[in-house]
Amino acid sequence: MIKSKYLWNKQIDGIVKDQDIFKMINQNRDIHDHEAFFSMGVESLHSPFLFSQMQVAIDRINLAISKDENILIFGDYDCDGITSVAILYRALKDLDASVYYQVPNRFEDGYGLNLDLVKEWVGQYSLVITVDNGITSIDEVEYLQNHKVDVIVTDHHQLKEYLPKAYAILHTKVSDQYPFKEISGCMVAFKLAWALKGEFPQDLTDLAMIGTIADLMPLEDENQAMVNIGLEQLKHTRNLGLSKILSYSDLDIINQTAIAFQIAPKINSSGRMNQAETAIELLITSDLRQANELILKIEENHVVRKKHTETSFKIAESLINHEDQVLVLVSEKFHEGVIGICAQRISEKYQKPTIVLTIEDDIAKGSARSFGQVSILKMLTQTEDLLDRFGGHHQAAGMQLKLSNIDEFRQKLNSLDIKESEPVLDIDMEVVLDQVSKDTIQELQEKSFHTALFLMRNLRVIRKQIIGQNHVKLLLESNHQSFDAVKFNQLSYFYSLNEGDVIDVVGGLTINRYRNKESIQVMISDLSCDHFQVLDYRRSLNISKVQDNILPDFTYLNDQVVLMTSHLKNLMHGSKSYALFPKQLKINFNYLLDRNQMANLYIKLKRLSDFSKFDIMKLVDQQEWVSDTLIKIFLELGFAIEKNGLYNIQESSKKDLSESQTYLDVLEKKKTIDWLYLTSQDKIKTYLEDKNGL
Repeated sequence: MIKSKYLWNKQIDGIVKDQDIFKMINQNRDIHDHEAFFSMGVESLHSPFLFSQMQVAIDRINLAISKDENILIFGDYDCDGITSVAILYRALKDLDASVYYQVPNRFEDGYGLNLDLVKEWVGQYSLVITVDNGITSIDEVEYLQNHKVDVIVTDHHQLKEYLPKAYAILHTKVSDQYPFKEISGCMVAFKLAWALKGEFPQDLTDLAMIGTIADLMPLEDENQAMVNIGLEQLKHTRNLGLSKILSYSDLDIINQTAIAFQIAPKINSSGRMNQAETAIELLITSDLRQANELILKIEENHVVRKKHTETSFKIAESLINHEDQVLVLVSEKFHEGVIGICAQRISEKYQKPTIVLTIEDDIAKGSARSFGQVSILKMLTQTEDLLDRFGGHHQAAGMQLKLSNIDEFRQKLNSLDIKESEPVLDIDMEVVLDQVSKDTIQELQEKSFHTALFLMRNLRVIRKQIIGQNHVKLLLESNHQSFDAVKFNQLSYFYSLNEGDVIDVVGGLTINRYRNKESIQVMISDLSCDHFQVLDYRRSLNISKVQDNILPDFTYLNDQVVLMTSHLKNLMHGSKSYALFPKQLKINFNYLLDRNQMANLYIKLKRLSDFSKFDIMKLVDQQEWVSDTLIKIFLELGFAIEKNGLYNIQESSKKDLSESQTYLDVLEKKKTIDWLYLTSQDKIKTYLEDKNGL
């Protein structure tokens, strides 16, 4: 039995038929007119001047352009930050501004402004515009303003108690008139570019769309409008850099799914490898030779990022203390550029808020991811006294702290009263997998409903395999039709399922195209198996990998477990999931059960004036457990007595070994171990089912 990771919340009762799927998904998203929703355009974008200080910002930038002042755009190294820089830089260049850009060194500076960095700008720039950061940089903004460098903050991150004393702030949550609050940093930059240019900057919409999707903004209101506009723009983009990324991405279709899983990760990878400038340069260049060179660097960064992710993830898993409610994983071996990905994967796999910290020069820099409805930002706020800096959202955040504070930081997080309900996974509807048509899935893909989740029941596992290093592919059967199902970064599904198991799956549906053939593929989000399971790894040659990846639902059975348990029936505690493992111990039961072997040992011990269990271990060359058990048998039969922590052999009348309860227990354990390793998987399963009353 495998329990689902989430509480499944089905939005629609019953089973939805193929012809009603698209209509019901629209209904779930409150889309009453899907044609209108997916054709939302410029008219659905809110005016830039609904930002309360937009005119103030425009006047100051125009003044800087007219006086040929040096303007610095300061961004961030993620996809939202990179596209924000590219949008504003291109707009200002079109206006003949003396504009430069900078992003922080991910490894040395960390996220956002810092005093060491801004001090270098005094005398170089008279105007600094932050994009996708700055709203929490109180001291840095004040320093610049006090040194005659005006600062315009454009950001979308969570506000703190106080705002920076900037020349102007563009942020939806400090602009009462702005009707929609949940926009990305690049959308704010886009609105500034729009206001500056005085006309709608159509050629920048593809960048704004990519940043919006990459930063997981809710696709409603003007966000959906920008996605609609930007996707159409991207199909015939005039951005040389984007056209190069597309040509290296081998896309079947340009839609939201392609952006989220193929385009944005490539842009992000350069930032993670501390080469955000490479991505920015690609997105702002008009030189073909430079674009050809830069795209190769982008592709290389993407490959290297994947390798670093796998290495750091393995290290992170080895550091987990399963007793902690918040996982704080610390190592100088983590690659700083991928700690956010590692934190996300760990939190999903182990269903706990996770913080991954890398160390350099007594400073720890980290990335945090929440799980369920718990706010990681709230937890960090409650430990603020131990942090040098932090910021982010309820689900994801970054921080920096001194190495000496880590232990107290971990203890304080794990002492918090985290009121967490079971995490919920919203499911659009239940469908019968073999009754869903390719046409329906194609329509969902074209409308970018890659977030649609379906519940599909009673799927039989026909085959399972590992693809790559950490991904699982299952061949599932639904009413005599077979379908591929894939789960990325979740080897536990490979090691926790038998071929033949019947499972319920929650996942998305896509069309997989391979060698000119199309097939329906399930992208697994969660699954459950309600029936009794016995996994057989008794002949496994890599048992540590199995144990590292098998789900915690399973009760382990091997010779060591049997020996440590008073009776096999004590293992029958209502579990519906068992895993059989190879023998762990090399025990010669003859020393415990054979009368002749025991008699020989008795004679050897009798020659000693007294003895300890270590003397027995030398004589029989067996583990300590054997020695302890032999002493118990000798004591129970009156063959020996204990004196001052040592033992003496005693003359005794002939006795039957069965007069020792320990001997009888060992005999029973030996029978159980023999049964465990000589009986077929099916017979063991039948026996365990019977003993569990199933």
